[in-house]
Amino acid sequence: MTPAVCVAFTTGAAFKFRQLEAVLSEHLKDNDGEILPHLLMADYCRLVERVPDDEWVRSFLAYLEDNYLGQSEWLTELISVSFVEHLLPDESLCGPVVKLLGKRMREEHRHIFGIE
Repeated sequence: MTPAVCVAFTTGAAFKFRQLEAVLSEHLKDNDGEILPHLLMADYCRLVERVPDDEWVRSFLAYLEDNYLGQSEWLTELISVSFVEHLLPDESLCGPVVKLLGKRMREEHRHIFGIE
């Protein structure tokens, strides 16, 4: 069972950040109208990796940081497993995205990939 907070968070992100709407629409089409938060968050990650210099990306990453290690363990897991873990382990390869992560998410990235 998918926690409602994860469904609400991922869909709400597309309304807060209009650049994610096409990703959400495609996700709904591909999944017969069902929201699969972990897959959707990974799709958001791929979009961010393609356009790291777009103005909205900093705001979106700050939004993730604000909700990471917040009030919901479900959201912490969602962001860690389906966003941070999808970034490449070598900072030089994923450059701009990892550098834009907030402190807690950057620490999680280092922890996941064993980066000192």
